[in-house]
Amino acid sequence: MSNQFKHCNRNAWGRTSKAPKVPPNVMSLFNTIFDLFRRHPYERLPGSGDFRSNQAAKRQGRVLLAAKILANLVVLWILAKFLSWKGPYNPFDDYQLLNTLPLLREDRRPSTHRAAIFSSLYSDSFAIGAAVLGHSIRRANVNASLVLVYLDDRVSSQALCITEAAGWDNQAVSLLPPPHNGKGIHYRFVDQYTKLRIWSLGEKLGFDSGVYLDADTMVRRNLDELFDLPWEFGATPDVYRDNSKFVITFNAGVLAFKPSTRTFEEMRAKLETASFPLAEAEQAFLNLYFGAKMVRLPYAYNANIVVKERSLKMWEELKDTMKVIHYSVIKPFWDKSIPNDKLMTPEQVRKVNDVRAGKNGGFFREEMGWWREIFEDLMQEKGAAIDACYS
Repeated sequence: MSNQFKHCNRNAWGRTSKAPKVPPNVMSLFNTIFDLFRRHPYERLPGSGDFRSNQAAKRQGRVLLAAKILANLVVLWILAKFLSWKGPYNPFDDYQLLNTLPLLREDRRPSTHRAAIFSSLYSDSFAIGAAVLGHSIRRANVNASLVLVYLDDRVSSQALCITEAAGWDNQAVSLLPPPHNGKGIHYRFVDQYTKLRIWSLGEKLGFDSGVYLDADTMVRRNLDELFDLPWEFGATPDVYRDNSKFVITFNAGVLAFKPSTRTFEEMRAKLETASFPLAEAEQAFLNLYFGAKMVRLPYAYNANIVVKERSLKMWEELKDTMKVIHYSVIKPFWDKSIPNDKLMTPEQVRKVNDVRAGKNGGFFREEMGWWREIFEDLMQEKGAAIDACYS
């Protein structure tokens, strides 16, 4: 699932569907219409009847003829819609061969192995979130560089000052525009295809293994083992608020990947021709591109906070091994009322966190507290440098 605006908990793509049978009530309606116009009104022979009655009968005949034509057009339109009906997008039924990469890397681990954790920043409003993420990575002693990609024309120097203070290597990239001129995409996801640039940037910077984390995630335990995966791509299955059971689509908030300019160029070349739910942006495309070659990561690597809504029992079990928590549907530092270009002060962040902790009767108070703990630790260590960024 994007960076900061994509986590609205995207809907599932749907399951395999068969063409529906015509409901009995629809067939009954069709038969009634046909019976109505199959009968012809009796017309009197000309002669003794008066002229006005004949004229009225002719008008009535024309009206009935027009009604018959209209009814038949409606029936034909309904029939055409019925025959052209397609079920919802399904990653199996609608699969397309896009990915020509090998399943495994031949050079499993080069002698000059270099790993990095990547994140992205597309607006000032998520700068503090990215900073806390970076600090959480350092606290977990992850043996990797920190690379933050950002849009140069969307992120201020003050925001970049904050992320740099937290340990990120800020790397400017250009916007990767959505396919089809953004047609069908949710307005919050317009920037999200830029995430794909981490593949080419990673190779350019000399990294052979990478993990991507959205700025609304936080690392709770070391995850160095992800850098040793032999597969090209790994991600965690998504979790939804509705009654969807286990799904085969993954969430794009946490990705294990192998940096490669070739991979990026292949993905970019196929964006316009691939068929996938455009509203779901880069997450839908990645699900299609890596659909047959991804390895499923346990929920511990992308502990989507929606799991707690769906199963308290599972959430309690996850807490013992959780590597990354994903604040997908409730952010501990942001809400929808905050403008994209607003760089929040530490005090404003504290107030937002307090409000979020009390939301829904305090259902997520503990998880908001986890984030607050890392935030306060960051401010204790780097507070002077961060405060200087606002001047």
